[in-house]
Amino acid sequence: MEHRHGKRVRALALVRVCQSDGAGECRPGLLYNVSQDGMFVLSNMQPAINASFDVYIQIAGHLMNVCLPGQVVHANGHGFGMIFRRMSRQNRWLLSLLQENHRAGLIGTAIEDRQRAPGLSEASA
Repeated sequence: MEHRHGKRVRALALVRVCQSDGAGECRPGLLYNVSQDGMFVLSNMQPAINASFDVYIQIAGHLMNVCLPGQVVHANGHGFGMIFRRMSRQNRWLLSLLQENHRAGLIGTAIEDRQRAPGLSEASA
């Protein structure tokens, strides 16, 4: 079954992946591609299908993290794909930036811990 919707574009950015329930440690990953409905994260994690994660991306120069909440739909030895859930207007704004490859330079390389810099939105937003 094809679960991807919309155009996917490569949008490389360092991310921090955290379980939505706050259990466990946050792990680093690399956003590989993104659409309006989901993304693929390169990671050595192999999460369970349907697991809920919050993926944090920092906007360079803005000192803020954006939380993209999602649910895992597939995983392999290279990473995992997830669909977004409960997306806010700010989340959609970030997705638009990510999808414009020439503007991907706005995405930062330093990811702050979510307890110190929660960002534009929380998973419950």
